[in-house]
Amino acid sequence: MLLKGVMNRDKPDDNTTPLPPLSIFRGLFSRVARRLGVDPSFVSRVSRGERNSPAVRDALDQEMRTIREHLNNHHENSMNGNSNKGKATKTRPPGSTKRH
Repeated sequence: MLLKGVMNRDKPDDNTTPLPPLSIFRGLFSRVARRLGVDPSFVSRVSRGERNSPAVRDALDQEMRTIREHLNNHHENSMNGNSNKGKATKTRPPGSTKRH
């Protein structure tokens, strides 16, 4: 079966880098919406240019700066050999809350 062959070929090895930084984007609109007291769909519409809100745009810009800083720190730590293997890593930017 073709699918099985593809899945076997995609097995991770020691050279495969996990992608926890991608999870940092999860909930971006919800974090901004919660901070401003608006609906996440409104934040999404502003981000796509369908609606205009300077406050939402500013909050999105700030959140993206925070994410970039977090990713840059993560990358610098990886490049310097400061690996977190075996340790819990924080993937949420400062100010975000854990979902329950």
